[in-house]
Parts: sequence; C-alpha cells; structure tokens
Amino acid sequence: MKRILLLLVLSLCLLSFAEAKTPQDQPSKEYVETLKKMIVVSGGDATFKLVIPQMFAMMKQQLPNVPEEFWKTAEEEIMKNIVDDVVGMLAPIYWKHLTKADLEGIIKFYETPVGKKMAAAQPNIMTESMKVGQQWGMQIAMKIQGMLKEKGYM
Repeated sequence: MKRILLLLVLSLCLLSFAEAKTPQDQPSKEYVETLKKMIVVSGGDATFKLVIPQMFAMMKQQLPNVPEEFWKTAEEEIMKNIVDDVVGMLAPIYWKHLTKADLEGIIKFYETPVGKKMAAAQPNIMTESMKVGQQWGMQIAMKIQGMLKEKGYM
C-alpha cells in the first residue's frame, strides 16, 4: 500500500512538472523580456539589423522601378520593430531549450568584460562568417559539379 501511494505521489509530481512546460504552452512575458535582454546584450540585435540592408539591396535590384523614397521609408519601418519581431518569433524556440534562469546566466556572462567584447565582435563575426559560408557553398557546388562531370551526368 505504501508503495502504491509513493508511486502515485511520484506520478503526480512528474505529471505536474510535465504540464508546467508543454510544447503547447507559450513563454511568459517575463521570459520574452529576459530573452530580449539576452539578445540585446549578446549583440544579436545588431546582427539582425545587418541583415535588413542586405535584404533591401537585393529587393531594389529585383524591383528597379520602385522609388528610393519607398525603400528608405520601408527600411525605417522594418527597423523600428525588428528586435521585438524577431524575439517574438524566437521565444518559443529558446523556451523549448533554455529556462529563464539559463537566459539570466547568459546575460551575466555578456555583462562581463569578455562577454561585452564578444557582443561587440558578434556582428563582424557574423558578416565574415556569412562570406565564408558562401565560399564554402560554392566550393561544394563546384566539387559536386566535377563529380557529376566525372560520372558523365553533365
């Protein structure tokens, strides 16, 4: 009888823990605000802001008849809410993998001198890494093309 009662209590504890964080639930406002702070102190917001001008440059090339004034106004509008928009989209992903306490620990790291250095370097690291990624992708494509030619598929 004691065993059954113990198993029942343990089962209820595990069930309540599992229900506390199910995939259907959404992160709290406090969690989202902590995530936003973590993204800002880590330099992630600066990285997001680097992508927008690149996107607009590509769109301008594809739509050369659109006046420059439109592009300027549209880019300003997108930039106003970029951090909140991206954080809102990322929050459920982070929430699946990191607790609020984890985010707070990461924030503490980024508030240290080495963390601040990392945050300041992050946008440049991302820009340079994207170039390396493009080069890597081109190398792979060329290698596959060579393999296809070697096998007579091209």
